[in-house]
Amino acid sequence: MDIECDYSGEEVGKYKLLSKLGNGGFGAVYKAEDRVLHVEKAIKIIEVSDPRKAYELFNEAAIPYECQHNNIIRINSGELLTFNSEDVFIVDMELVNGNSIECLLKERFVPISESIHYIKAILFAVEFSHLKGIIHRDIKPANILLDNGTPKLSDFGLSTTLGNLIVPWRWYRTHAAPETFVDYSIATVETDIFALGMTMFRMVNNISNWRFFLQNIPNFERYIRNGTLIEKIQFEPYIPKKLQRIIRKACNPLPEKRYHSASELRNSLEKIHFLYNWYKLDRYHWQGKSTSLPDKDIYLEVKSRSINVIVKNNGRCSSKDTKKFNNIVDAENYFFEYIRESTLQ
Repeated sequence: MDIECDYSGEEVGKYKLLSKLGNGGFGAVYKAEDRVLHVEKAIKIIEVSDPRKAYELFNEAAIPYECQHNNIIRINSGELLTFNSEDVFIVDMELVNGNSIECLLKERFVPISESIHYIKAILFAVEFSHLKGIIHRDIKPANILLDNGTPKLSDFGLSTTLGNLIVPWRWYRTHAAPETFVDYSIATVETDIFALGMTMFRMVNNISNWRFFLQNIPNFERYIRNGTLIEKIQFEPYIPKKLQRIIRKACNPLPEKRYHSASELRNSLEKIHFLYNWYKLDRYHWQGKSTSLPDKDIYLEVKSRSINVIVKNNGRCSSKDTKKFNNIVDAENYFFEYIRESTLQ
């Protein structure tokens, strides 16, 4: 079986494959009809390269089955079947009504407050799995699915037991903590915390095409291995300093200097209170929404002798906040400082 191919329309056991949802964790995921129960599900099809070791694939279903949580994709069953004369392992999963965070970032600008809302929910899921002794090892925007707006952690294909020795390459490499690149690496809570920090970094910076983004960084593999990738990339100028500090701590190259539990990281995020949700219309035109304060508009206006940063409250120009500048650098600095400083209370 070639997981890159699309087998929509074919049948695997009791399942009719309706449409391909994507690839991940050494298998392909399909929307499928369960012809016995007459319901639609998501199923993951995994190649069985060695039938004598097929039992090892049971963890693909057994580990997440142990983690029954509202913010974790529900696993219904796992079984060995034959598909196109080949042995495959089928993971029967909950079908979500929505897309991944990765897809969301490609569709539109995601305000910081929305990203943090999703991350806090996922931290409950990660905390629950850690209490069960399970380390995910593959936390990334593509593995956070939105089910009618509820974020759910998916794809435990790389997961392992807390404290296990692991093969260095069996991590999602661009989110892997630096200590995981050495031999005899051990699965720890802090390694998942690092991946959560990298996920949060991508979300608040609205990086929509991660692979292409990295390809434009010379020798990016070196920054991944020494844990300094976010320092190389840097934060977008609209991101509040308090949130930058939280993400930097989660992604500290030294595991002893990171957060030591998902709840500790979540508690830090709970202390953040948003004043304005800022929406990017284009680079130099943003709108701010607040539940208790006037709506804001901020944009650049280029004049013959000056560059003006215009701030409006409910459509009326704010003389206090509107400023004139002689150059684009100073105008930009004020523009993004205004957004950054008005995001949090």
